[in-house]
Amino acid sequence: MMVSLDNTYCSQLFFLPARNSDGQLVGLKIVSQFSGIDNDIRIPTGLVLPRLTPQQEITLFEEKLALLNNCQLFFLQHNLKAWITIPPGLVDVLLADAELAASAQRFPFLELAVSESFPGLNQIDDQHPLAQLSLYFPLVLSDFGSGDASTRAVFSGLFSRVVLDRNFVQRQARSASFEPFMRAIVTQIQPYCQGIMISGVDDDNTRQRVASYGFSGMLGSLWPVVAESSLITLVQQ
Repeated sequence: MMVSLDNTYCSQLFFLPARNSDGQLVGLKIVSQFSGIDNDIRIPTGLVLPRLTPQQEITLFEEKLALLNNCQLFFLQHNLKAWITIPPGLVDVLLADAELAASAQRFPFLELAVSESFPGLNQIDDQHPLAQLSLYFPLVLSDFGSGDASTRAVFSGLFSRVVLDRNFVQRQARSASFEPFMRAIVTQIQPYCQGIMISGVDDDNTRQRVASYGFSGMLGSLWPVVAESSLITLVQQ
């Protein structure tokens, strides 16, 4: 997909692996990067995504589904989850566009992730768009602790999976109370979801510190993104 900002950029898709405390691959998050079409200069993804048009958001989502279609045998053979983060506008589209929703529902291993900044997350009821979407897809809160929402949505049981925010984790990791704090967070959240994951595991020291807390998956720079062509290497380690 082409995106025109100050320059024209092309989207590229990669897989960010998640591993459990035993080092086993448990899932892959599809992430996008944007590079200039006339050079290899990358622009931070966080600067691009908020500036996409509604149609570009749909196109990017469809590109991610196409990638999943190409790789679905790999996911099924290795019993892996796939995660795609979606913006608020795309939630409304999925609820209104049965064809697009059906194209995503074809993948039984797919879970849709949203941010704490999702509008109205502190006022969840049966009519909330995410409550409606949860009837069709497992939902993931991708950045618990980022500071944009209360725990109300988590305690409502809306999310099948909760991922601790990278900045939140790394900020807490500098504290002497990190270990008991993590233990308290896990104990508090665990009854309300099927799995808790942690982001920000960027080195082996952090991995060792969080390994005993029962996280269903860990994400971070310790396991960098890979292209579709390198997927098989993730299960050869």
